Amino acid sequence: MGKSVSNIIARSTLYLLEEGGVNTDAIKTLCQLSQYELDRADGRLSQRQHLRFIKATSAYDFLWQERLSQSHSPASLIDGAYEMFPDLVGYCLNQPTAEEAVLGYIHNRIIIGNCDHFTIAQADDQLAITYVEDQELVQRNHSAIGNFMLLKELVRLYAPGVETAVSLRGAAEPGRKQLDEGFGCHCQFDQAANVIHFKSAALTSRAEHYLPLLNRNQHQQISRRVAALEYEQGFSTLVMSLLEKAIENNCLNDEASFMEYICGLIGMSRWTINARLKQENSHLSMLLKNVRIKKACAWLAETDMSIQDISERLRFSSLSVFSRFFSTHMGTPPLHYRRRLGQGG
Repeated sequence: MGKSVSNIIARSTLYLLEEGGVNTDAIKTLCQLSQYELDRADGRLSQRQHLRFIKATSAYDFLWQERLSQSHSPASLIDGAYEMFPDLVGYCLNQPTAEEAVLGYIHNRIIIGNCDHFTIAQADDQLAITYVEDQELVQRNHSAIGNFMLLKELVRLYAPGVETAVSLRGAAEPGRKQLDEGFGCHCQFDQAANVIHFKSAALTSRAEHYLPLLNRNQHQQISRRVAALEYEQGFSTLVMSLLEKAIENNCLNDEASFMEYICGLIGMSRWTINARLKQENSHLSMLLKNVRIKKACAWLAETDMSIQDISERLRFSSLSVFSRFFSTHMGTPPLHYRRRLGQGG
């Protein structure tokens, strides 16, 4: 699968900037980000888009630092994370041990994004988690700090007396004192890797609040979500789903209107959309072709719609044009394809 990040990350960052008086329209334009993408439920941004966005907003890192330093209440971090990713955080809050809570977060973190990853070292009453970021962002601590803060508060709920040590690759943060207070230790900067260490005999102690039945249901739900994300292909998937929905709803008049519909819905020019798709070795015309083939095969196999009706629903100019299109890409005329599957004439 391609690497991607939940659009919730960009959306919450833009909200923070807007609260700080920043005009974010220029940032969205620079990053070729549409409001449709940002608002879309379960939307994803490709790794390229995410890195571009991170770089475009780097000048306002101080706003993030101020917000982090103001989060004095440990519960506020968990509450904020739960509001953004309730299935993932809820799953982590209902584990048998602190160690399992950490593993639940790391193993399912694709829900937030998979442009970075973790390695884990476990030994008796100690747990060391190394955060490995994209190479283009190795000098910035924010993602490591954000993840480590959440993990620290998560572990604290299960093991209140946990000892914590933090090592970070980048230079010392301006709000270093607040970070030390937040982690409850003296953070080490300019280190070889981003690592957080936990030490407590309670890391593997069974939690009193653990609910096994609920955990099983949560596990099934989150596993399905993760499996679906494994097939997520970014912007191309979004455009294809919109094209397919337009065809199913029979709301367009001709082939050209497909392109106009997508541009209007996403709020981008065709040039910008194709520029985004080019990053994924795709383009609008190719996606429309793929969707037409998919829908034609489905309707021929699963419905009794006439071939003439299918041609018209797919907005081909004539039945002969549709037949040539189908034969070229499927190696057989539509009527033969239907008969081969045992459907009517």
